[in-house]
Amino acid sequence: MLLATIAGNRLFASGLVDYRILYQYLQQGWQNMLAKDWKCLLRILLVRSLQTAAIEFLCRNRLHKFSVPLLLIWAGCSAGFSLVLMTWYRGGFGLVVFLVSHFPHQIFYGIAWGILIFKCLSGYEARRRRFWGAVIALLLFGILMEVHVNAWLLSMLF
Repeated sequence: MLLATIAGNRLFASGLVDYRILYQYLQQGWQNMLAKDWKCLLRILLVRSLQTAAIEFLCRNRLHKFSVPLLLIWAGCSAGFSLVLMTWYRGGFGLVVFLVSHFPHQIFYGIAWGILIFKCLSGYEARRRRFWGAVIALLLFGILMEVHVNAWLLSMLF
C-alpha cells in the first residue's frame, strides 16, 4: 500500500495522470449508487462475483503460493492509489471520504474472501453447502452495505 501511495503521488505530481478525471469518474459511480440506478447495482453484483471467482481460481491454481501474495499486493495497491486519489482531490477531507467510501462493505468482503483464501490454502475440509452459503451470505451483506449504508454515508458527505 505504501509503494502504491508513493507511485500515485508521483503520477499525480508529474501531471502524467490527471487525478481530476479519475475522481470525477469515481464520483459519477457514487451518484449512480445514490440514485439507486439498477445498472449500478448489477455492476456491483457482477464485479464482486467476478472478484470472488478470481480469488477462488487463484487459490485453487497450482501456483497459489505465488498468486495469493500477488493478490494481496494488488489489493494493497488499489487501496493506496484510492487513498492518494481522494487526498489529492479533497485534501485532508479526502481521508474521511476514503474511510467512508470503504466502510462497512469492505469488512464483509474481506471476511468472505479471507475465509475463501484460508480454506483453499490450508486444505481445510468444510461442508460445501455451508461453506459456500457463508461466503455468499457475506458477499450479499457486503453488497447490501455498499448499496444502502455506504450510499447513505456518502450522501451525508456530499
